[in-house]
Amino acid sequence: MNYKLYIFFFTNALFLGCSPFIRTIIPLNSLPSPSGKYIVGTTQFHWIDDSRLEWFSENDTTDFRELMVQIWYPADESLDLSPNPYMDNLDQRIPEFSKQVGLPKFLVNQINTVKTQSFQNLEISNNKNSYPVIFFSHGLGGMRVQNSAYIQELVSHGFILIAMDHTFDANITIFPNNKIRNYKSNVPESIKTEEKYYQLRFKQLKARTNDIIFVLNEFEKINKDFSSQFYNKLKLDKVGIFGHSFGGATSISALYNDSRISASLALDGWFEILPPEILKNGLAKPFFHLGQEKWEKPLNYENRDLLIKNSSGRSWVSTFLNSKHFDFLDLPLFTKHTKTFKLTGEIESMEFYNCLNEIQLSFFNYFLKNDGDFNPKKISDKYPFMIIENINNKN
Repeated sequence: MNYKLYIFFFTNALFLGCSPFIRTIIPLNSLPSPSGKYIVGTTQFHWIDDSRLEWFSENDTTDFRELMVQIWYPADESLDLSPNPYMDNLDQRIPEFSKQVGLPKFLVNQINTVKTQSFQNLEISNNKNSYPVIFFSHGLGGMRVQNSAYIQELVSHGFILIAMDHTFDANITIFPNNKIRNYKSNVPESIKTEEKYYQLRFKQLKARTNDIIFVLNEFEKINKDFSSQFYNKLKLDKVGIFGHSFGGATSISALYNDSRISASLALDGWFEILPPEILKNGLAKPFFHLGQEKWEKPLNYENRDLLIKNSSGRSWVSTFLNSKHFDFLDLPLFTKHTKTFKLTGEIESMEFYNCLNEIQLSFFNYFLKNDGDFNPKKISDKYPFMIIENINNKN
């Protein structure tokens, strides 16, 4: 994901010049209301993994991997609270965004108008004894909240969702002590060979995968903590994961490397940077890839097809006509002008949103809750722009 392009759109899409002197502010839509019965509660955690040095500063033996983590969970009442803004710490994020994209702060501040459908620090619902858990992983230059609409939909149907800012991969990570970590994941100019490029990306993927494993370990501790409202509320024996772009690769790697993770779904995943071991051995557990209509790099197709071929678990591959990389985020839900800027495809945004929600909910209901029937063909019949390319039902 091009993080500058992503942030730049948030600001430029608000202002369409109709003369050299007049600009019209285009308001951004707030996120759609989720369709399930639960209200969405949320809270944040700040954790340091003292078993790992920060991979961008490994020469500093005091700089351990530090993460900001967010959990969304089913609740029963919103207590008349105002919904969360789309991003936290805007007083710090806006100056950083402004510097990154070279636009005035007052333009960037329009991001503040976007509201979510989640509420801070609600009590978790006691309607069920516990709820299945799903992780989300963002792409390069993304952020933990970039798929909030899809996260909220799953939570409203009885899942707990967990996401983190992958520090230095996220556009900005802000810690409670006001320490800011900016995006640093561009490949350095000194990387001249293909071999060194992939060595760097493999290392980065390992760090992201270990982020997921570490956070899962921390929530296992919280699940056993009698003083926590999440005590015994998290079903951690069958965990799901989904991610976008590099987050899609992360979801594949986490499924491969951690026995607690039972099913993975990738949104326009980055197969190019999967290590040879995963491609050779394939996946033994359910996996679904949902992709844009066309990729530029043949290697992404080659690695995707090799992974599916070598997988013993059930797997599906589907593409979406007239879609692009950013269609799989919240971005096109904010305004139709994503199409004006050619950031998203011609696919109708709400139809695509409804289709993706139906797939994700059906997939995780079936594989994490043993609920219902997962039938992608039935869903694709309902949405003609969804094309199923490959089904592997070996297991």
